[in-house]
Amino acid sequence: MAQIKCPKCKRNFSSNNTESFVTRGAAAAAGAGVGAWFGAEIGIVGGPASGIAGTVPGAIVGGLAGWFAADQFRRCPHCARIFKT
Repeated sequence: MAQIKCPKCKRNFSSNNTESFVTRGAAAAAGAGVGAWFGAEIGIVGGPASGIAGTVPGAIVGGLAGWFAADQFRRCPHCARIFKT
């Protein structure tokens, strides 16, 4: 567990709190939805089995991008400031 120091109030807090997991999960779900939507618009050539839709690969990539993008930001539980870690 990493301790993060707020740049405004200078207090330390854990990076693995419940709010952090909920925020990352919501961002991953949103990213997966957008990735599936974009992936449905394109096709991926699948060799001898003709082509497959890009829905599932788009959802996977979008979900991972959402999870890691939301992981870059934190909200201080003491002063409620959002900052980049």
